[in-house]
Amino acid sequence: MAIQYKRREILSRLREQVKQNRAILMFGAGTGLTAKCADLGGADLVAVYSTAKFRMMGLPTLLAWMPYEDCNTCVKEMAREIIPVVKTAPCIAGIGAHNPAVDLEQIIDEMMVLGFSGITNEPFCGLYGEFFAKQLEAAGIGFSREAELIRTAHHKDIFTVAWAFNAEEARIMAEAGADVIGAIVGVTSGGLTGAKEVMTLEKATEEVQVICLAARDVNPEVFVLTHGGPFADAATAQYSVAHSDADGYASGSSGERMPTEQAVIAITKEYKNIKVNMK
Repeated sequence: MAIQYKRREILSRLREQVKQNRAILMFGAGTGLTAKCADLGGADLVAVYSTAKFRMMGLPTLLAWMPYEDCNTCVKEMAREIIPVVKTAPCIAGIGAHNPAVDLEQIIDEMMVLGFSGITNEPFCGLYGEFFAKQLEAAGIGFSREAELIRTAHHKDIFTVAWAFNAEEARIMAEAGADVIGAIVGVTSGGLTGAKEVMTLEKATEEVQVICLAARDVNPEVFVLTHGGPFADAATAQYSVAHSDADGYASGSSGERMPTEQAVIAITKEYKNIKVNMK
C-alpha cells in the first residue's frame, strides 16, 4: 500500500531533490504496472487521473474532456489498482472540479480516504480553448472552480499540484496556495495518439518561463514542473528545465504511453523474426 504523506513531508522531499540539483519528476499513471515501475524508477510523485486511463486504452486522451464518463469515479476505480502497488512515491488524485453538484471538500476527503497524499485539478478547462473556457467560467463551472479546489485542499493542509496554461492562471493558482504549478503547453506530441501540431521547443520553454515568473511573483517558494506539447522525451524535458526556472518535469504520455508503444512494437517484431525449422 502506498505511504500516505502529509503535505509538509512531501514538500520536504521535493526541496531535498532540488537541493541536490536533481529535477523533480511527477509521473502520470494510467495502470498499476506503469505506476509500480515509475515508483521503482524513483518518481517523486505519481499522479492518477482519468486522462491516463484513456491513453493506456489506446484511445486519444481528449476523451477525458468529453461527457462520456465521470472523471472522479474513474479515478476512484484507478486508485484501487494503482495505490496498492506504489510503495514509496506520494500518489496524487486528479479531481474534476467543474460539476456544481460535486462538493469539493467532500470529494477531496473521499480521495484521501482511498490513500492519496494530494490532489490536482485534472481535467482542466485550459484545454478547451479560450472561447469555450470563457463560456464555462460565465456559467460558474470553469477555471474558478479549479482554483477553488486547490484553495480548499490547501486550507485542509493537503498537498496540491495546480495546472496552469498561462501567467494569469499561474498567479491565481499560486494565490490559492498551490504547492506545485504544472506549466502546461498543450497535449503531448508523438506516438500513436499524440498531438500532431505543437509549438516549437524554444517557444514552449519561453511560455514555461513566463508561468514560472508569474507564479513566483506570488510565492517565491512554489515549485514549477514543465509538461506537454513538444516536451515528449527526456531530452526535450531536459531542455525545458535547463532553459527556464522550472524545478522539474511532469511526464504523461511521454512516461507511459509512448515508451509502452515503442517497447511492445519492438518486442513483437523480435518475436515475429523467430524462424521455425523447415519441415
